[in-house]
Amino acid sequence: MAGTSYLFSTIAKLAHECGETWSSYEKTAVATQNAELTLVEALNAEPDSDRLLNPDCSLVLCGSFARYEMVSGSDCDWTLLIDGVVSNQHAKIARVINRTIEKASKAGKGIRSPGTSGTFGNMCFSHDLVHRIGGGADSNENLTRRILMLLESRPVTLSAADSSRDVWNAVVNSILERYFEEDAHFSPSGQRKVPRFLLNDLTRYWRTIGVDYAAKYLEQDGKKWAMRNAKLRFSRKLLFAAGMAFCFACQLKPPASREQEMESLFPGWEAAKEDASAPFIASAVAFARTPPLEFLAAFVDTFVSDADKRRAVSQKIFGAYNGWLALLEDDEARTTLEKLSHTDAAGDPTFRKVRDIGSAFASGLKLLFFNRDHDPEDEIANLSLEYVAF
Repeated sequence: MAGTSYLFSTIAKLAHECGETWSSYEKTAVATQNAELTLVEALNAEPDSDRLLNPDCSLVLCGSFARYEMVSGSDCDWTLLIDGVVSNQHAKIARVINRTIEKASKAGKGIRSPGTSGTFGNMCFSHDLVHRIGGGADSNENLTRRILMLLESRPVTLSAADSSRDVWNAVVNSILERYFEEDAHFSPSGQRKVPRFLLNDLTRYWRTIGVDYAAKYLEQDGKKWAMRNAKLRFSRKLLFAAGMAFCFACQLKPPASREQEMESLFPGWEAAKEDASAPFIASAVAFARTPPLEFLAAFVDTFVSDADKRRAVSQKIFGAYNGWLALLEDDEARTTLEKLSHTDAAGDPTFRKVRDIGSAFASGLKLLFFNRDHDPEDEIANLSLEYVAF
């Protein structure tokens, strides 16, 4: 298994500037790669494992698995992404994956089956993700799967013969082509380079999970309320912030001005520049391949030059998130959050800690995106006001 230091290298750089270490990022990255290795080994031990994935299938890791934030007890969230004609074989593949994870979980191998919501641990077809954007046919589940495919997903390869990465790349590219090429307000060669179509859907997702949070409280009679509340304060908020950062980066530093960087990420990128939106789509694919925490750190590193603000933003955002990961690594604290009721939360020290760390994280995002120092020339704040507020 490859080393993990490169996964959060920009966070490490910002930590050094703040005189901090933020060691939980490295710990969760190691735990995630160990869990991935366990999953791959278990699947490869299945009969005919070299032919487990059809050429039109991708085994996609999701959630904390995709963000490299796994801790003991984290769900092994996955999706079988299908980009082809419907076949009964797809259901068989999904059953094998589910069965294998359940066996590994019961054997105490450190991975756990996904939750029961149905969003993960199931099949997902590219047609719905690409062609049902908006309108009555775009359900909450479809919206969630599409946005998370861009914000927190990554394909896993079981053998040299499978097409898992190619299928993921093809579907992500197709989704992004719709967002960029059908956006009437997007002007890759003009003044308006923020992809508003994409940003609006990211905002819709963020608001949808906020509404669903309230609905699940009623549906599940308050069970696991505290953990859902904490995730809304951290990982869910992080995804929206990273998505905003990418959309604003399209305006602040268009990919056409980053030729050397884009060529290193996408060999042959020069030929793609004939299509004005192609560099933006390529940069969006690169964004989808990057853990959201690391992308947000790169955004801060690139666009926040004032030393005092840079340290303040870094401490509040990445220092706080490191605190959240450290809390999740504590089995007792995690168990408390999974069992804590809404009525008992106010007096619980673990939840008070979640609330305090979450407030620091939120204040860092406000400082980054809405500039609480009130500098009228701040480009990020001006983009936030123009594209997120009104």
